[in-house]
Amino acid sequence: MVKRLVYQVVRYYCRFVVRIFFGKVEIIGKENIPKDQPVIYSSNHQNAFMDALIIGGLSPKTTYSVTRSDVFKKKYEWFMDAFNMIPIYRIRDGFSQLAKNEETFRRINRCLSQGHALTIFSEGNHGNDFFLRSLSKGSSRMALEAQEKMDHLDLQIIPIGLNYFHHQRPLHKISIVYGRPIFVKDFIPLYFEQKAKGVNQMKEAIERGMRACLLIPQESSAYLEERDRINHHNESHPFEQLRKGISLGEGLKSLGKPNKILYGVGKCLGIFNFGPLWLLQSILSGIKDIVFYGSIKWALTMFIFPIWFLVVLGISSLLFDIQVGLIITLLSILMLYLRQYLIKWSNLSH
Repeated sequence: MVKRLVYQVVRYYCRFVVRIFFGKVEIIGKENIPKDQPVIYSSNHQNAFMDALIIGGLSPKTTYSVTRSDVFKKKYEWFMDAFNMIPIYRIRDGFSQLAKNEETFRRINRCLSQGHALTIFSEGNHGNDFFLRSLSKGSSRMALEAQEKMDHLDLQIIPIGLNYFHHQRPLHKISIVYGRPIFVKDFIPLYFEQKAKGVNQMKEAIERGMRACLLIPQESSAYLEERDRINHHNESHPFEQLRKGISLGEGLKSLGKPNKILYGVGKCLGIFNFGPLWLLQSILSGIKDIVFYGSIKWALTMFIFPIWFLVVLGISSLLFDIQVGLIITLLSILMLYLRQYLIKWSNLSH
């Protein structure tokens, strides 16, 4: 009961954070999610843990996510379970651990049989590439095995494209695209006949569906030029128009040269929120994988900055009065947003 309450609170809080963390949120194709049937969200993985929180927060269904087992530390186990995270064990975790996947698949089948959603990052790893990387067969095999055991259900795979306009910087746009559903039952006859072919055919269908949800579907020799067209100057373009413009190289603005003055002023405004920003830099300095940077900033937005603003309100109210305290706190929030927008407008590259 407590875990269920924690999940619902975090779910709706994530929905709120999406709106304040990104400068603009574009959601396309959400009507493709069936109301009365289980679904598997097959998403790209351009960031770290914030990808799962965004998908789960915006999902109209109770959503579970498959997560690599090495993040399931004993002291975090209760919270991981409350957040509906299911561990998956890989060969690199040791052959002795693979037997634990039996319980993993039982949990997956249980959640799908109840009409819930399951998030799988089909690329198998994360990366800041804007294009779709090679997919693993795991999501296809998992879907087909689940459908085989639950023939009475019409399991559907919903491709998802998370299109960040900047992977590390807040207040940029994000386009979240839900693709057309892929009906797992359509692949069952071939799967029964030849399992390997059935899995491969489904993997190809998922790949096509996911590519259709991305601004840059696949890597090409022009990738760096295409990537640079995804910038704050072009955020006003709707997804399909921008996707076409990126491909053709027409009708879009280039990022332009970095503006050191705007960047410097933005950095100076950090003095108004020196506490959490100092903490952020301390954390980031110890992280080698840049893919985690955006997710760490998301986590601070969820937990640390609200505490900071309460502390600012409390101290300034004690020193002056509640009205002055509110003004100082609002000023602190406004300076944080102004700082981030100045850094955004300073034309930092990806």
